[in-house]
Amino acid sequence: MSVESVRIPELSAVGNAQVPSFRHVYGDSPEQFVEVFGNPAAASATVIFVHGGYFRPRTDLAHARPFARALAESGVLVASVEYRRLGGQPLLLDDVTAGIDSVCAELPRWGVSEQARQNLIVSGHSAGGCLVLAWASHLPAEGPRIRLRPLAPVTDLLREVEAGLGDGAVLDYMGARPEDDRQAYLRHDPRSRAALIPARVDVHSLHGDADATVDVEFSRVFPAALTELAGANHADVIDPDSPFFPQVRNLLLG
Repeated sequence: MSVESVRIPELSAVGNAQVPSFRHVYGDSPEQFVEVFGNPAAASATVIFVHGGYFRPRTDLAHARPFARALAESGVLVASVEYRRLGGQPLLLDDVTAGIDSVCAELPRWGVSEQARQNLIVSGHSAGGCLVLAWASHLPAEGPRIRLRPLAPVTDLLREVEAGLGDGAVLDYMGARPEDDRQAYLRHDPRSRAALIPARVDVHSLHGDADATVDVEFSRVFPAALTELAGANHADVIDPDSPFFPQVRNLLLG
């Protein structure tokens, strides 16, 4: 068993004891909600974060609470998006889109300053990185600038299926092989849609070169800026107790 596969449940255990500043509901399902960390009125920036879990139903946002809380302690507002983890596509991407849209619409009502609203960072870890990359590829060309910061993202759904990675997690998520439902992959696959991400979105990924869950090679060949963390594993990039956390925080907020 890898260190990272042990660390994620440990982060979940810590997260289960943590409480967000408040909760925002964006849909009718019990899983369609956002946890908000930080003081909206004092925030210098807004971070919208989408957790990972390799698209598996068993992994909720609890493991991301320590990360969200630690980021918020840097003086930013962090909105951590939960989504329906049953049913695969298209629910996950639809939920992430609805969650991000809802957060952006609510920011003025929460008392977030215009400066902090304009200083928008969208990030996601692992499968969450895949989802925010796919989300960005569906944005219109015109609009505010966004910093997109995927952390150890799943970037190529077709390669994942072909290689049988993640114990078939991507195939379970997509519900069919690429040759059987090409349109679904063309809607969700970051690698296929990379050129559709508008220029107003600044994409910069961060990935550990010791990642045993999502190989760093996926980020190396993805057409976007990349910062590699030498020696970092899959969990390190969202672990506030990791020695790599200052670098992650600086990439997100700097």
